[in-house]
Amino acid sequence: METIKSLMEFLDNGVTSYHAIANMKKKLLKEGFVELSEKEIWHLEKGKSYFVIRNDSSLIAFRIPECEISTVKGWHVYAAHSDSPAFKIKENPEITKEGMYVSINTEKYGSMILSTWLDRPLTIAGRVCVENENEIATHLVQLKDNICVIPSLAIHMNRDMNNGVTLSTQYDMMPLLSMICQENREKTSKGMLNKVLAKTLTEITGRNYSVQDILSYDLYVENCEKAVLAGIEQEFIMAPRYDDLACVFAGLEGIIAGKPDSYIDVLAVFDNEEVGSLTRQGADSTFLRDTLETIAEGFGADRAMFRRWNVGSFMISADNAHACHPNQGAKADLTNRPYLNKGVVLKYHGGQQYATDACSAAYVKNLCRKNDIPFQIYANHSDIPGGRTLGNLTMAQVSMEAADIGLAQLAMHSAYETAGAKDIEYLIHLTTCFFDL
Repeated sequence: METIKSLMEFLDNGVTSYHAIANMKKKLLKEGFVELSEKEIWHLEKGKSYFVIRNDSSLIAFRIPECEISTVKGWHVYAAHSDSPAFKIKENPEITKEGMYVSINTEKYGSMILSTWLDRPLTIAGRVCVENENEIATHLVQLKDNICVIPSLAIHMNRDMNNGVTLSTQYDMMPLLSMICQENREKTSKGMLNKVLAKTLTEITGRNYSVQDILSYDLYVENCEKAVLAGIEQEFIMAPRYDDLACVFAGLEGIIAGKPDSYIDVLAVFDNEEVGSLTRQGADSTFLRDTLETIAEGFGADRAMFRRWNVGSFMISADNAHACHPNQGAKADLTNRPYLNKGVVLKYHGGQQYATDACSAAYVKNLCRKNDIPFQIYANHSDIPGGRTLGNLTMAQVSMEAADIGLAQLAMHSAYETAGAKDIEYLIHLTTCFFDL
């Protein structure tokens, strides 16, 4: 029960990728990991643990075994992603409507089920950049819960609502922020968000910030509902951002608990998976390769040894999987149908959108069987193409054997997702065993 409570707290606090990484940093520092900077030379020691952050939203943690570097067999990499679909706030966001309402101009970040965002309490969170003493400073912010909402149109005004409605992101999904004052309306609505941000920054930092101090921001409208347990026997967990913060949480717990023997353990959490990973902090960037090369250089490993390490390595790419739906079972594959609370999901894709092949699947299955970890298989329905994840993208940068896994869940990319409460324990057990090798 303590594990599920910790997971729920992790989900509640990880409102954006920036907050998720900040929470990971706090946990790793508490557990004795040392933070490194990509701008500095690394002085590494055997038996020590480290982490590095890129762009505030991606993190790679690693643990060096006690063995001689010449006897290291390679890397054990567990990869997941820190981002989830949300609404990204544009510059100059305030829009006055009907002379009374103030809405926020947003765009989709990632592929999302739009209807699930209607009529929910929403917050605004992310990072804000300001100038402090001739340097750019970045601050995490989360405005108050329930600061905005995206209201539905009443069924009385659209009797076809339940027959299927196409929603426009630009017009139907614009969050409502406030009402404007009757006096000097134009002045009141413009810059309303920046005024709140300046006040929030002043409260956070103790410095006096004004609207003019705000240079830029990466802000998102996020679901601020808390994670809850559900079902007659509390067998379900419902939460925002379960995809993929649950896998991130399992990797974090695993690398902290694991004790590497002859492999260098690596936890890689990338941002921007939901939009293609084509950023400097995404899985298709050089972040992982740069980090692994710097580790090797720090211990005097030459290029030949580095290549041998890669060949002897294994990556687990962890991103959640679709559970067979209770009302839409025909959408699932005929013979590979994962269910909630039935174990870790091993994912296959004939078009190689997942990295799993026979050999990497055998590795994961063997690891599960030897440690009594239940597992199940996912494959797409042959007429319904699925999504892709970060495994193969990462392998384009650093080639090693890899398999894709995840946790079974319902309503993926909904504002509020459902999964099995037992499965997180299975995945933590798997990551710990993986990092123990």
